[in-house]
Amino acid sequence: MNKKRYFTLIELITAITVAGFIALIVGTASATFYNSWRISVQQTNKLRQYQKIDVVMDSCVRNMVPFNWTDEDNDTASDLLFDGETDRIFFTALRRNYSQGAGALLFIRIRIDEEDNLIAEYSEYPRFPWVTEGEEDPDMPYTREVLAEQVESVTFLYAEKRSDLSVEWLEEWDREEDPYLPLAVRMTIRWQDGTEESWLRRTAGSGSNSVYGDREEVMGNAQNGTQTQTR
Repeated sequence: MNKKRYFTLIELITAITVAGFIALIVGTASATFYNSWRISVQQTNKLRQYQKIDVVMDSCVRNMVPFNWTDEDNDTASDLLFDGETDRIFFTALRRNYSQGAGALLFIRIRIDEEDNLIAEYSEYPRFPWVTEGEEDPDMPYTREVLAEQVESVTFLYAEKRSDLSVEWLEEWDREEDPYLPLAVRMTIRWQDGTEESWLRRTAGSGSNSVYGDREEVMGNAQNGTQTQTR
């Protein structure tokens, strides 16, 4: 008759110690893998956002052109469809490639929405920066694209070329005082995790370099309501 053999105390302690080491190794490896995976996902998402922003800056901001709209109350005066504020921008861009039925111009607004997303809104129809969101025509909605999520702030700066050929960066662009487009636009995005990136693009229709004739004369004509010729 065989006698049953039980584990000794030393054997139990040894087995528990080995199991503990194995659990520690597996747990450490799992935690390392999870942290690496989480960082990889965050970096991938951030790169995707960078790519979206790059596309908008290259295809839209770089192709920004001056577009004037005649005043309904005064057919001899026109307003530049551009609005450059500290935290948002509205402008007209020239589409290099467009399908049949679509126009060559695209009206774009970039801003932060109520959910802390940086969004770009596109319209094929002329929009006016002086019309508030609540007064917009509901039959002509914007096409909305989310460029970045969890954004803390966005800041725009506008390059103005002075008469002495120096460049000054303005926090806001007054189209009544400067009835032409800025030389360049810089956009700085700060995310809620503390990271920050900036994009800088030269505009296609920068006023002092995209009109015929003397700049002072062009500015005077624009302020007096005279139509100017652009390239």
